[in-house]
Amino acid sequence: MSLPTPVWYGLVFVLVGGLTLGYGLWHLRPVLHILTNDPIAVRDLVMHTGPAEVEGQARPTDEDSTVTAPFSDIECLACTYEAEELRSSGKNSYWKTLDEGAVAVPFLVEDETGSARVDPTGATLKFDEQVVTVPGGEEPPASIAKYINRTEDIETQHDETVNLVVTEISVGNDQRFVERRLDVEESVYVYGDVERASAGEWGSTLVDAVLTHGQTETMVVSDTSERGTAWRLSKRPLLFVVGGLVALAFGLFLSVSFLLG
Repeated sequence: MSLPTPVWYGLVFVLVGGLTLGYGLWHLRPVLHILTNDPIAVRDLVMHTGPAEVEGQARPTDEDSTVTAPFSDIECLACTYEAEELRSSGKNSYWKTLDEGAVAVPFLVEDETGSARVDPTGATLKFDEQVVTVPGGEEPPASIAKYINRTEDIETQHDETVNLVVTEISVGNDQRFVERRLDVEESVYVYGDVERASAGEWGSTLVDAVLTHGQTETMVVSDTSERGTAWRLSKRPLLFVVGGLVALAFGLFLSVSFLLG
């Protein structure tokens, strides 16, 4: 006997809701670990294996320098960035990503007990964002103009003009430049896998440990507190959890109400 159409629709919603819910819960697992454990002192990393959390100040190593943030020209330890342009399609407008990326160098995390190396390769970087919006027809700041000149996929939007006979007006699309940085001496939170490394020279506070992606599912470097980091990580998965629960509940309601009706 074939099932009625409303029941099939209900089962589809249940299936989609269950998959969406599972996806969201899967990506909330690092958040659970962060919230159920506390950061440890840097000196205690020497007695620790596996995942660990530390908080302190971010400082450059002796071997590695800094990187230059593309939009601000500020020297930093890690940075993510996105360049977007406002596009129109009929009555709708949207921000199209023209360029994006992330750069980082190994650095030190230091607290009052010592310092440890951090290798951010493969890490999820969660920093406060700085946004510069350049209206169409206006000249961008000098540092952003330099970035545009060296980036093939982006064109400046202030050189185009429309001749209105009595005057000329500059036209072009709005552009938005989003930069997130970990600056030198900034507070940093690191969640990663502890591996052994060479200690510093005699009298150095550098411990024989390095935080890496290692065997952890997610390595996180953030410029906020433990709880602030957990919130940043949970925003997107929570949307999937809520959406999955709604779809699951609607599918069950649709199927059960039809069968009982």
